[in-house]
Amino acid sequence: MKKTLSVLLSLGLLLGVSTAAGVSDSAEAAAKVSTKNCTEFNKTYSKGVAKSSSTKNKVVDRKTKKVTYKALSKGTKISSTIYKDSTKKNADLDRDKDGIACEK
Repeated sequence: MKKTLSVLLSLGLLLGVSTAAGVSDSAEAAAKVSTKNCTEFNKTYSKGVAKSSSTKNKVVDRKTKKVTYKALSKGTKISSTIYKDSTKKNADLDRDKDGIACEK
């Protein structure tokens, strides 16, 4: 009985540690993304990061200044956490304030 209890307790501790490590790994991965500029940011997220899936890409015509909205391009990462963390560190990653950091 004692041996079974110690084995179960050990397994529980191992699972708890591995789960906690998985959470911190993803948080650390998001924190290690360079927010220096969009060129560096796009090395990790090639199509940018959107706040939500319903976000539309704001496009301004350079000549007429007409504003239109387009759907997100395929490959855009959708993560409110990454978007908030990265734009908190560098607001220039979303210059047009459309909810997409460094869109392409």
